[in-house]
Amino acid sequence: MKRTLVVCVALSVALNLARAASAQTRIYVSGDLFAEITRMSRTTVTPDEIGLSITGPVDGVTAGGGGRVGAFFSPEWSLELGVDLARTISDARTLTVRLPAGLFFPFPPPQYQSRTSARFSATSVLAGYHPPARGRIHTGFRGGISLMHTERVSTTANISSVFTSLGRVPAVPRISVLTTEATTIGNGLTATLAAEAAIEASRHFAVVPELRVHAGGLGGFVLRPGVAARWLW
Repeated sequence: MKRTLVVCVALSVALNLARAASAQTRIYVSGDLFAEITRMSRTTVTPDEIGLSITGPVDGVTAGGGGRVGAFFSPEWSLELGVDLARTISDARTLTVRLPAGLFFPFPPPQYQSRTSARFSATSVLAGYHPPARGRIHTGFRGGISLMHTERVSTTANISSVFTSLGRVPAVPRISVLTTEATTIGNGLTATLAAEAAIEASRHFAVVPELRVHAGGLGGFVLRPGVAARWLW
């Protein structure tokens, strides 16, 4: 009898808590635009005797956008799933091959076009903590993991020389440069941290300036300041 009473009380408490949580839960969707700033680790060879080093990862600034869906389970706690896609960061330059010491070549050294590009796409699951709002501004801090999809393209050059001579004419080298483009596709987990300040225009709409940082597993970090439009129900 006592056990049945305890079970009934426990079920009643659980149902009341579930109803309270359901009453406080608010679903939202948002769309965002952001700038992307990348800083990658690299190895530099000095001196590069013949100028054929593989170009390292690209640092630069680009733009992107994405969409998110989430829920506020209380005014303080939220959970969000989002996908953010950035445009490709690319770099192209004309490089001159430096010939090995001691090799006589009567013509200008050959040149080749070096291209390097990188693109990052993040699918993120973030938990959020939101301190009490101050007027219409509701700040928040999020943390979680992102599946980061990366596409990198780089140019590699190889030099070859053939010596030809005609009778008594001194041997003259014929220099040729063969370039290849290598595409590297990567998928890995990165840590993601975010801060935001939601400016509530109404009960169902807010403009959200934000800053997100992706780091770990990238060989560098990706910084994304941006702004989102959020609709809540």
